[in-house]
Amino acid sequence: MTDPDPRQTPSFLIKQAARELMRQGEERLRPLGLGAAYLPVLVALKNGEASTQADLARLLRVEQPSMAQVLGRMERDGFIQRKADPAHRRSQIIELTPLAFERLPLAYAALNEGNILAMTDFSADEAAQFVAFLNRVNANLRSEVETVR
Repeated sequence: MTDPDPRQTPSFLIKQAARELMRQGEERLRPLGLGAAYLPVLVALKNGEASTQADLARLLRVEQPSMAQVLGRMERDGFIQRKADPAHRRSQIIELTPLAFERLPLAYAALNEGNILAMTDFSADEAAQFVAFLNRVNANLRSEVETVR
């Protein structure tokens, strides 16, 4: 029996697609002054899912130092502002700026171009099934991580 080609495994193919979508997404977002790492933060803040650095790091499953760097760049670029949290002296509330609210719909549209390209030649049913499969893969991987902890 021969070993399977590692380039044909789900993990390799998902990583390849993610890398290419990220590269193209960065190119599409650059004219808006945004980076791909900004989008999950902007969406979480807009949707009220998180309001502090710790909340964002936990929600987006990244380390605190990485989140601090992203937030620092976003603040420098004018997309977020921080204010003291009246409930916790050492914590800051993170809010979107008017610039972020202005650029977010443009960013959605720019990134959707990549989704449309990626799903070219997929029927609507195939695209929905593909998204459902990816959601299952992510749920399986998250549950495994929770089991290991």
